[in-house]
Amino acid sequence: MPKAILPRNQKRQLTCFLFTLPALAVVFIFFLFPMIRALLLSFTNWDGIARTYQWIGLKNFEAVVTDSTFKQIVFNTVYLTIIYVPVLNVVALLLAVGVFNAGRAGNIYKALLFFPNLLSMTVIGMIWNIIYRYDGLLNQFLSAIGLKMLVQDWLGQINTVLPAMSVTIIWFAMGYYLLIYLAGLNTVPVEIYESAEVEGVSSWQKLIRITIPLIAPSITINAVLSTIGIITLFDLPFVLTRGGPGFKSQTIAMHVYAYAFQQLRSSYALALAVILGVFAILITSIQLKFLRRREEVVR
Repeated sequence: MPKAILPRNQKRQLTCFLFTLPALAVVFIFFLFPMIRALLLSFTNWDGIARTYQWIGLKNFEAVVTDSTFKQIVFNTVYLTIIYVPVLNVVALLLAVGVFNAGRAGNIYKALLFFPNLLSMTVIGMIWNIIYRYDGLLNQFLSAIGLKMLVQDWLGQINTVLPAMSVTIIWFAMGYYLLIYLAGLNTVPVEIYESAEVEGVSSWQKLIRITIPLIAPSITINAVLSTIGIITLFDLPFVLTRGGPGFKSQTIAMHVYAYAFQQLRSSYALALAVILGVFAILITSIQLKFLRRREEVVR
């Protein structure tokens, strides 16, 4: 009996599927399955250890939302997002333009600005703890230049802890997003800038009217990635402040850790993690809708 012969296009599709199957299996086993299981367990009273648990509906979510610290940790996360995303992207874009026009010296600047990304956030947190503490390098510098009135405990005060953390996070992430902007700048035809110079267009006008519209995809990528990164941030604030003073620097991700490993309330941790995921999806979806519309206008 002759063997059934698949059409060439179906054979090609089958081959592509078989090649991607191992990657799909990894994604399902280590990403999708844990996410689905965590979502289901967030509606139960699971304690993180027992094999048996009961379905309790939205009680975990109600307990998490009505907790006295919930408003504060949401405020902290939103505050960091509002400061971090715009400032990071504006500074990274301006630095990228400067590095792009720096000639051979640009490679040195790229290396220096990207260097913090080679270190772990734990190391970064320890370094900036030395800088920010009361007897640290920042206060010593301020005293040396005659600004002793500005000396203070930067991470121990309510009014300064979040701005100080923001500076550290922006310094750490700057190089990564700068490289993405540089990749976008490399796609802009040089002829456009040459024509603008012939017309007498200033550097500021070139930035606003040429560079920013033509690297809109890079702006979209950086805006979304930086938003997701700051919303789910855990390790750097944990090393810097442990969420203090009080809960004034505790993020949602840190509170998930506190529920799971400090208070041993796994079901609460899962519920808060689900809230965090929904919040991140909602914010990034709004960003994508707005930024994609801007890209279409440019095209």
